[in-house]
Amino acid sequence: MATPLKSLSALPTLVTLGNTFCGLLGVTYVIAASRSHGIAEALSGQYALLGPDSEDALAIGERIADARAEWYGFLVKAVWAQLAAAFFDFMDGKVARLTKSESDFGVQMDSLSDVISFGLLPVLMFNALFQLEFGASGKLALILSAFYLFGAVLRLARFNVEASEGDDDHRAFRGLPSPAAAAGLASLVYLYCERDFQEVDDVIRAVCPWMAAILGFLMWTKLPYIHFVNVVLTERRNFAHLFLVVVAIFAIAYKPPLGIAVIMAGYALSGPLMYLHNLVRGRSTVDGESLI
Repeated sequence: MATPLKSLSALPTLVTLGNTFCGLLGVTYVIAASRSHGIAEALSGQYALLGPDSEDALAIGERIADARAEWYGFLVKAVWAQLAAAFFDFMDGKVARLTKSESDFGVQMDSLSDVISFGLLPVLMFNALFQLEFGASGKLALILSAFYLFGAVLRLARFNVEASEGDDDHRAFRGLPSPAAAAGLASLVYLYCERDFQEVDDVIRAVCPWMAAILGFLMWTKLPYIHFVNVVLTERRNFAHLFLVVVAIFAIAYKPPLGIAVIMAGYALSGPLMYLHNLVRGRSTVDGESLI
């Protein structure tokens, strides 16, 4: 029989709801972006019928440029909404521990919010870029989106079970954390929409479909990923940790879209590399368990 919930702590709950709200905000931005893209496509059809020598062509061309700018702008806003959700996701656990109000309810609520912010929202951003901008088939986009979303849901469900069993390692994760996976997809969208980096458009087109599948798989596995904040920022400092932090700060400050993309790609790759390192040292499994 389920134990009734007698009370809940207001502050951690509000922080978690901040995560939920940012996820919802990001979804609305993606919907608005899709609308702007549809307007741009419709106007492009009119422009093609009129021809560049028509008197109305210049005005329509300006409206197309405005609609495209809105398309990029709304997607960038969705990326920032997801980053804000990641901040709230990081803070809710800290606030719960600070106020000594950790609970199973908070764990469950956090994961439900994460499904929206780090499961559904990145999938919608991926679809907007892959299907609308790159012209991929709807079926392929749906399959890849489902693969990513399934990986996120399975990862979060496993985390809930492990947390309820008291298996909580504050130094490492098993499987790519869903916020990091979401940031990986979002970084591609951000890099593409910031038109200062058009030279990497072809690279983004090539890796975009594979990223959804790879990140979904990495969340599903039990590959080891360090808890960056707990290990690098809060434990005893050493030169390597300080060097990583300084490089990350300068990379993001110098070119935010490119810096975030490179950092997230490096973090996603760190799990397989750590696994191979353990394998070479004679550890064929992750913490004595199967890879998946």
